[in-house]
Amino acid sequence: MSAHGGRVLKRAYEPDLKGNYLLVHDRGTPRNFVYAHLLKWPLPRPGELLKTGQRIGAVGKTGNARTTVCHLHFEIRIHGHPVNPEPALRRWDGSS
Repeated sequence: MSAHGGRVLKRAYEPDLKGNYLLVHDRGTPRNFVYAHLLKWPLPRPGELLKTGQRIGAVGKTGNARTTVCHLHFEIRIHGHPVNPEPALRRWDGSS
């Protein structure tokens, strides 16, 4: 499930790091969201609008996570730099 809506920029496979991943842009902000190590190819396609809570795929262990347990790597990037997602997640959760 998507943590926040936005426009899908990319869905790809990166064997050495993210595995199957989805890159989403938060329109009107400098933020991007990364969902990585998905079990299969993410469902939304580039250009699609993604709604908060929309299904994007299933957790997996692709990329550099292939020797770990299934999990989701979620990242918020501002101007391309990763930031701690916890404050945003707490704000979003408080509004639900």
